[in-house]
Amino acid sequence: MRLKDPFSLKAADMTKRTNKPRKPRDEESSDEVSGLTCQHVSKAVDLNSVKKAVTSSMWSMCSDCLRERTMIDGEPASGHDILVCLKCGFQGCSQSESQHSTKHHQTLHPESHCITISLGTWKAWCFECNEELSTHCNKKALAQTLDFLQKHSVKAASDAFGWTGEEPSDYADQSRGKSPVNNSTLVPVKGINNLGNTCFFNAVMQNLSQTHMLNDLIQDVKEKGHKLKICPPGALMVTLPSPEPLTSAMFLFLHSMKESGKGPVNPKTLFNQLCQKAPRFKGYQQQDSQELLHYLLDSMRVEETKRIKAGILKSFNNPTEKTADDETKRQVKAYGKEGVKMNFVDRIFVGELTNTIMCEECEHISTVKEAFIDISLPIIEERVSISFNFLLRYLLVLPKYDNCVLFAPLHTEKKSDKVYTSARKQMLISSLPPVVTLHLKRFHQAGMNLRKVNRHVNFPLILDLAPFCSASCKNLVAGERVLYSLYGIVEHSGSMRGGHYTAYVKVRSPQRRTEQPQRRNLAGPREASSATQGQWVYVSDTNVQTVPESRVLNSQAYLLFYEEML
Repeated sequence: MRLKDPFSLKAADMTKRTNKPRKPRDEESSDEVSGLTCQHVSKAVDLNSVKKAVTSSMWSMCSDCLRERTMIDGEPASGHDILVCLKCGFQGCSQSESQHSTKHHQTLHPESHCITISLGTWKAWCFECNEELSTHCNKKALAQTLDFLQKHSVKAASDAFGWTGEEPSDYADQSRGKSPVNNSTLVPVKGINNLGNTCFFNAVMQNLSQTHMLNDLIQDVKEKGHKLKICPPGALMVTLPSPEPLTSAMFLFLHSMKESGKGPVNPKTLFNQLCQKAPRFKGYQQQDSQELLHYLLDSMRVEETKRIKAGILKSFNNPTEKTADDETKRQVKAYGKEGVKMNFVDRIFVGELTNTIMCEECEHISTVKEAFIDISLPIIEERVSISFNFLLRYLLVLPKYDNCVLFAPLHTEKKSDKVYTSARKQMLISSLPPVVTLHLKRFHQAGMNLRKVNRHVNFPLILDLAPFCSASCKNLVAGERVLYSLYGIVEHSGSMRGGHYTAYVKVRSPQRRTEQPQRRNLAGPREASSATQGQWVYVSDTNVQTVPESRVLNSQAYLLFYEEML
């Protein structure tokens, strides 16, 4: 059984000194918790000792677990389980049964070994005060020690991941998000500057930056004069005008994220363009990552649709309602219907759900098709353990019973009466996009208030969507598996009033796509597991660090990005 880390434990679980009053803190801060000024900092922080201990020991591993050969999930406690003592540099676990970080504090002089920093969240904690500390409100030594640990984390990540080394003078840039890679096929992970409570935006952009198909397609359509072949009816080659402002800003942003040799990226141009389309994101208020993703993709979709329509009209010499004959109007309409589907947003992210409703009384069946950018899954709080596949099956496959309103027309009167009856309702995926985004509904209305569900949901690295597809699902042959591989997560930590969005992204080689239609994945266990190769990276604004897969699976996922395995 694992224990929670100190940042989620109640005060009574943290230390024996539970009778000390807890000092108030500003709960209105959304991206950062203000913390308190701690009287123990002067005795409990020794930067020189921390440097000496950290550089001479294995990074991000519990020293006692290594010595005792204690394993968590088959590997030594590491990553988000580790707290560093700021007096001596001891690295101890906080989530194993051993609780070596707590024992370290209790065994040695409590008041001089009471302050730690988490290598997963970079938050400081005082065991004696029972409080989270602010690195800005305390003595300079605390902020300097945090700065050193973050820089050392980047160096350790660079060595472990094969990133190109930098001179010590460039260390500061690396700690603020610089992480070039020496493999040109990989998209590097860079930090993104927070413009003021914009972590909800940064976390989404980290995932979009690692969406290989988006990088490829937006590269193709970035300039004026791009050729687009539309068919049927018959092949029509159209020349597209220049991209609209938001799409252009997106291309420049993605290009900046791929550039090597620079520090964190400033997203101001892209964010401002989005705010022009969706003013609700102005004002530096805490926002929702899923809504941001919807507005961003929808807005680019509208821009590209307008661009494609303009190219089609130009191919017909820009006809108007007055000058065009009936045949020209018919062709423009037909090409427009097919052409708008060829925008890069639809080609990557948009799928189709078929909602089937059967009346229990007359057995009449009706179907409604709707496009989706993501699929929202409810979190069932009553269940002891929540399986990701259960949520999908609960939402899509299992029949639902509902009271439907049927309109029964009367063959003598013009008005109609409402007839309420019981019906079975079922949703299935009828068209799969190359990238499937799943949204775990952690925020919901509870009476007059919004509340957050903090329960952990077990999600797979490889997801087979075949059981959730309709029989008529496009490009799906009976008996085939439809495998998707997880490559990105948006995580929300904290509460409704003071939360923070971070991202986990997998740096991996891009899959090769061909012009020929692909058969769905029939891979065996060996081939399926090989698709998971890559390195997971945790990103919190400008903070970038590699993490083990176990930490990813333990994250409090809010959005999950899966790509089709070819």
